[in-house]
Amino acid sequence: MNSYQSWLPRVLSIAKTAGEAIAEIYATKSYQIKSKLDNSPITEADIQAHQLIIKGLQSLDRSIPILSEEGELASFEERSQWSRFWLVDPLDGTEEFIQGTDEFTVNIALIEGNQPVLGVIVAPILQHSYWALKGAEAYFQDAQGAAQLIHTYQAERRPLKIAVSRRFQPKNKLAWHAISERLGRYELVYCGSALKICLVAKGAVDLYPRLGPTGEWDTAAGQCILEAAGGQLIDLSGNPFRYNTRPSLINPGFFAIGNSQLASICCG
Repeated sequence: MNSYQSWLPRVLSIAKTAGEAIAEIYATKSYQIKSKLDNSPITEADIQAHQLIIKGLQSLDRSIPILSEEGELASFEERSQWSRFWLVDPLDGTEEFIQGTDEFTVNIALIEGNQPVLGVIVAPILQHSYWALKGAEAYFQDAQGAAQLIHTYQAERRPLKIAVSRRFQPKNKLAWHAISERLGRYELVYCGSALKICLVAKGAVDLYPRLGPTGEWDTAAGQCILEAAGGQLIDLSGNPFRYNTRPSLINPGFFAIGNSQLASICCG
């Protein structure tokens, strides 16, 4: 049995508790919006979720460092010494939260050896939960049903279904054109936050290409779930994503793919 199996229900509970706090603030529609140094928005929901997650994870094992988008970021010199740590986005999709699309999530991943070994994603308004352990299986649960195994879509599908952000506008139009030419016929599926990776994991779409920047906390939990479901999250050269290997916490471009045959097409 995976050594973190006993932690999964507790981490899922922590994520749901944070999600409930987010949902309460979301329902008021009267929260303050501030800007961070990078001009991205932050709300009291981000902060409250961060605080609840920190408290919850510390109750599991206080010795494990926590790297949260809304917390104080340790220097690379310090965090490069970590053998394992929690990587957290308390509210992934703050723009979606502000715009009222319901497509925002709580992301919690445990990183060990620069790889995600446990991943939990909760969408509080949709009441959708996803979770997985490295080397095990991936699960999905909604408000009505029992947990169910999920798998990526492995057969050939035409047109391909491609997940993109609701504000999708390719900044590198030449790169997007080159990729789309190789992919052939496709249709776009618009979605917010880490739910795009989850759509690949459960076979609803074939591919989520990301040519613009994201943070490591945006992808780690999703990568764990996607890999357990039979997919891959790779950089633009086809290499699996690794975490906490560079001073920057900004990801390069990537492909979240369900069918391994797409990797050679995307990275060709």
